[in-house]
Amino acid sequence: MDFVELIAASQQLTMAYENILVPSFPADELCSIDDIAALASSGQHLVWAAVEPDDTVAAIAVGEWNPAPRIVLLSYIAARPGMRGGGVGGPLLDRALACWRDTFDPCAVLAEVEDPRHFTASEDHGDPAARLRFYTRRSARALNIPYFQAALGPGKQRVRNLLLMVLHAGPSFAGRGTDTLRGDFLRQYIELYQEACEGAIGTDPEALALFAAVDRAGGVPYLDSSALAPRS
Repeated sequence: MDFVELIAASQQLTMAYENILVPSFPADELCSIDDIAALASSGQHLVWAAVEPDDTVAAIAVGEWNPAPRIVLLSYIAARPGMRGGGVGGPLLDRALACWRDTFDPCAVLAEVEDPRHFTASEDHGDPAARLRFYTRRSARALNIPYFQAALGPGKQRVRNLLLMVLHAGPSFAGRGTDTLRGDFLRQYIELYQEACEGAIGTDPEALALFAAVDRAGGVPYLDSSALAPRS
């Protein structure tokens, strides 16, 4: 298995989108193939794939770089159905993270992850509890905020009850409080994200609750992992 960068719109990228991302993510969580192709063509090393000897993509990882708050969002990582849990996603993520740290020196690398307390396993979209374990094995930690994914475009809905997880954070971005992350750059990132996706920074109760959690004095605390057990 080779780990390669996908650098342009191509049949290989289209097949990865259709055969991996579409089956792995609900429609409201998934952006368009044109958006993925634009990231691949950006020259910023944002789209990575695990490729088999016959050039078939076994897994794909997609990042988005926001230079103002210096945050990389791991937008998507998924393996081809039938290969989930087969050990390909971890090395692919490690390769992508190493590249993004070297390329951008980000203050943080984040990921939006379904909270297993609110999402259940399905054959189509996988097991949220297993996905959370995948990230925590790599020392990722969830922030204690009522996070939602902004609606990705017309006809899309916000995706609620997500965890915003920190895969990497520079030491200078720790909050003043014990075991916290600075909220100022995180708020800037969320505002830019909402504005880009929804056309405006949210002022509804849901958005205000999120901003209030981010603005806590001393920094944004991490969530105790023991609180994330799936509900019976």
